[in-house]
Amino acid sequence: MKQKKKRAALLSVVFAAMMLAAGCGSAEIGYVDPTRVEKEAPAIMSIDAEMKTKMEEVQKQAEDDFKAKQAQNVSPDELQKMQQQVMGQMQQTANIYNQQKTIKMQTAIGEIARTKKIDAVVYNVEEQKLVHLGGTDITDDVIKALQ
Repeated sequence: MKQKKKRAALLSVVFAAMMLAAGCGSAEIGYVDPTRVEKEAPAIMSIDAEMKTKMEEVQKQAEDDFKAKQAQNVSPDELQKMQQQVMGQMQQTANIYNQQKTIKMQTAIGEIARTKKIDAVVYNVEEQKLVHLGGTDITDDVIKALQ
């Protein structure tokens, strides 16, 4: 949640800077609901499904290894180290898949912004709207681009 607030604040600052740089002229602002994109875009859903499968594999392997180590009467410290390694591996795996999703989404947003001549695009999530009036909603276009 803190990242979303930081991202929103950063985007607001970037937007304000763009307006000043443009001499307070007209700037075309686009917005996208990333929550909808994650739930509806097949390319993003595919990455999520792949991540889920990979995480289940890692967890299953870790459980099997854990049981084997317990059968060998390994010390609790060793078991705890093993658990920390698995948690690190799972976090790393999640980060890799999340980066893939981010890159795909940003690429699609960038292409749509260029074709529609949009100067700036912000994430406009339902819980914390940045754009209340005006702007161009490109969420459906992003979902279409991520088929």
